[in-house]
Amino acid sequence: MKCTYKFEFPVDELGRPGGIYSMTDLPIIHHKELSRNGKITGRDLELGLYKIKDKEGFTVIVPIKSVHPWEE
Repeated sequence: MKCTYKFEFPVDELGRPGGIYSMTDLPIIHHKELSRNGKITGRDLELGLYKIKDKEGFTVIVPIKSVHPWEE
């Protein structure tokens, strides 16, 4: 199921996810909570977590309360 999720990413000077979430070699400036689109690929109801595959292809684990599922 597709979703919008919020996650705190390291960001570069242009405000984009950086570090392991980027193919560019720009320095990390700070961390910022970003809202992004992805697909729910797993869940752990006991721990209250979703596994999300971001639209860019990387995977993050986020609390269920930070995810808003939607259908096209």
